[in-house]
Amino acid sequence: MVNIAQTYFDIYFTEIIVGVLVLSIAIVLVSIFYVIFSSTDDAVIKKAIIKHTNKIKKMKYTKQFLKGVDGIDLDLNDGNKKVK
Repeated sequence: MVNIAQTYFDIYFTEIIVGVLVLSIAIVLVSIFYVIFSSTDDAVIKKAIIKHTNKIKKMKYTKQFLKGVDGIDLDLNDGNKKVK
C-alpha cells in the first residue's frame, strides 16, 4: 500500500504541486473578495460602537473610601498636569 502511494507520488509530483498552488491562490482570492464586500457593513457598526463608548462616567466615592486613599489620584490624571 505504501509502495503504491509512493509510486503515484513520484509519477504525479508536478501535478500535485500545481494543484496545491491553484488551491492556495483560490483561497486567497476568495478571502480578498470576502474582505472587500463585507468591510462596508463593519465600518458602519464600528463607528456606532465608537460613538457610544466615548462617554466617560464620573465615579462617585464614599467619604470613608476617600479618607483611606488620601493622596492618590483617583481620576488617573497625568502627574505633570494641574488638577482642577
